[in-house]
Amino acid sequence: MKLFSFVALSCFLIFVSCNEATTPVAQPDRPQAADADAIKKAVADAYSAICFKPGEQPDYEHIKQCFIPEATLINFGEDSMQVLGINQFIDYYKAFIDSNKISLFYEEEIQGNTDQFGRIAQRISSYKTYINSMDSVAQRGVNSFQTVKTAQGWKVSSIIWDIETPALTIPGGYLNSTIKTDEK
Repeated sequence: MKLFSFVALSCFLIFVSCNEATTPVAQPDRPQAADADAIKKAVADAYSAICFKPGEQPDYEHIKQCFIPEATLINFGEDSMQVLGINQFIDYYKAFIDSNKISLFYEEEIQGNTDQFGRIAQRISSYKTYINSMDSVAQRGVNSFQTVKTAQGWKVSSIIWDIETPALTIPGGYLNSTIKTDEK
């Protein structure tokens, strides 16, 4: 009888410890409908602010309006990490347009997923970029937008991005519309 009790207790303890180890970690909250739309709009505004057609120039003041003044933009698209404030980013973007003779720049989200807690949210956004022609995609990548709810509404506080290369391809989960997201 003691052996049976010992075995039963051992099995119970093993069961409990295995169950605790496999308990899922709490996931961030999905945004409330009003916030979800506003967060998506803040990200869409940031994308559209950098876009321009032939004969136009980007609206640099509009770019600033999409971000909080202290925003940080971190670019992994080159050989090393480049950390910029919003004004530095605008200078960098102007130089990029001028030195590459860019007459059209269009970037749009392929798929996005937002997590929110209170007045902060993150949107992981795969994107595609067209440069000088809408006939073919010039590059793709992934942006991580951090947004904050301000008195003026949701604003981007930072973006971290990296571009796709032959050695670094975008995972299918960032492109596959069958994955549950709040995709457009």
